[in-house]
Amino acid sequence: MYKLYFAPGTCSMAVHVALNECNQPVTLEKIDIMSGQGRSPEYLKINPRGQVPVLVDGDQTIREGAAILIHILEKHQSPLLPQSGKERDTALEWLMFCNATLHPAYARCFFLKKNGGDDALMGTAVAMINKLWEEVEQRLEKSAYLCGDQITMADILMTVIANWSSNIPKPVQIGPRTKKLLQTVIARPAYKKALDTEQVEYKAAA
Repeated sequence: MYKLYFAPGTCSMAVHVALNECNQPVTLEKIDIMSGQGRSPEYLKINPRGQVPVLVDGDQTIREGAAILIHILEKHQSPLLPQSGKERDTALEWLMFCNATLHPAYARCFFLKKNGGDDALMGTAVAMINKLWEEVEQRLEKSAYLCGDQITMADILMTVIANWSSNIPKPVQIGPRTKKLLQTVIARPAYKKALDTEQVEYKAAA
């Protein structure tokens, strides 16, 4: 059985949802990041970076979210990650957009908020987030999901990240097509189960 080290509502939720989508049982280990548990000596032995997610699969420990997602989806041959061709390339491109572009854009805002960044810097950081959501909105002009007519893991990770918007001190602007996608994703049983288990309220689709 898998073991997932997670913090409610963080990017580790995407891994939680992926395991649910693949109908895989998992032992959940909650890490209270806000209280400093991620920096405890015990947890630093598991992940020297003090971050979540961490997935333990037998004798293998994986510590990077995108790598964990690809590992799960490939191992269980999930349609959330096409196996070959242009479809796979597109799915990986948008998964990495969420992991390596959208996620860090939010992280910059959280860093400024925590460290007393001035209003102008925060405004610039939020403007970048809104520019990324504009790109997503344009992408959805021709298809229901980021990669076409079928949902991929990118849509799920994006949905997780979108819910962080209420913690940003300036308005985050998510367009109507994007919100429709978010509503579709959170209605999936696997996503509902993760929200219930982690006791997270979803706000971004309103």
